[in-house]
Amino acid sequence: MLGIDMRNGAEDEALFTDSDILLGSWEAAEELGIDLSDSLAVSGISKQQLLSPKTFLGYHQVVTFLDDVAARNRCPHFGFYVAKHQQPFRFGALAQVSKLCSTVGESLAKSFKYTQLYNQASLWQVCEEGDYIVMKRQQRVAYTGSMVQLHLLAVTLMVKAARDLIKGNYPVTSVSFSHARPENSEIYSRYFQAPVNFDQDYDGYVFPKSYLSIPIATADPELLAIVEEHLSGLLSEKTDQDVIENVRTLIRANLGTNLCNLDGISQLMGKHPRALQRELKEFDVGFRDLLIEIRQEVAEHYLQSSNISLVDLADMLGYNNVSAFSRAFKVASGQSPQEWRQLYA
Repeated sequence: MLGIDMRNGAEDEALFTDSDILLGSWEAAEELGIDLSDSLAVSGISKQQLLSPKTFLGYHQVVTFLDDVAARNRCPHFGFYVAKHQQPFRFGALAQVSKLCSTVGESLAKSFKYTQLYNQASLWQVCEEGDYIVMKRQQRVAYTGSMVQLHLLAVTLMVKAARDLIKGNYPVTSVSFSHARPENSEIYSRYFQAPVNFDQDYDGYVFPKSYLSIPIATADPELLAIVEEHLSGLLSEKTDQDVIENVRTLIRANLGTNLCNLDGISQLMGKHPRALQRELKEFDVGFRDLLIEIRQEVAEHYLQSSNISLVDLADMLGYNNVSAFSRAFKVASGQSPQEWRQLYA
């Protein structure tokens, strides 16, 4: 999720984004044989934030890091390599929406409907041009720095997500970037399996309109309706709540992401983690108590109202695996998820 502070003109330094946008950086550096130490120092990012992202970074830090690595190591493709090593779906329930839709077209429409829950700094404009769809990445806020590496990362990740969604070759017609053609640009055409153009008026890609009708093998209309109900509720959550309800709301919105922890939620609320803990303690509750409570509520809701697999549910709730989810569920309810579902579904 990306938070934007619009006070005092919303300067670049007021923009924040989840640190998992840089997942894959360490693996990319290893593949390219480059050292990230100086670029981390320049951008004020720690190695730990790359390896185990659980907080926010300043938007300017992310852009500075990517561009500094590219310039310092004469590697104009760094953002592309980061995306290659990154998981295509990172956003909890939103990732489930993409996989539960009947067609690619429905998946695009549904995903963009709820994407504001996780990204307020950029959007994808979908343009129909004859027999083709043009996807254009646009910034929703002004930014004064270079966006070359971030655009490379975002476009590559979108194509990668589409390929993962249909479990097959993604028929890209062409890819466009607004920056100048770099050396060794053939790596892009090999990866995208399509012509790649530079010095264009947008960053994005084109694919045949017929692609929108491709069916998604994991489609489940009934489960999709339940997940949409969950996400629609998050969109309509009130902001004028007390501290406990604010924390509960943010936990629900960020379940399954790397930010669903004390540090991440504290940053979303503009508080120091210790300060938030003190506020919660006044109500005789801790952050971990609320996280366990919300996870259990959401788990019971999906177990009772859907046929969602335990693997997908564990992922949506932010557990590392099904075993960890099952243990936590049994501690809270006295029964395994399977036993609870048999009794109450």
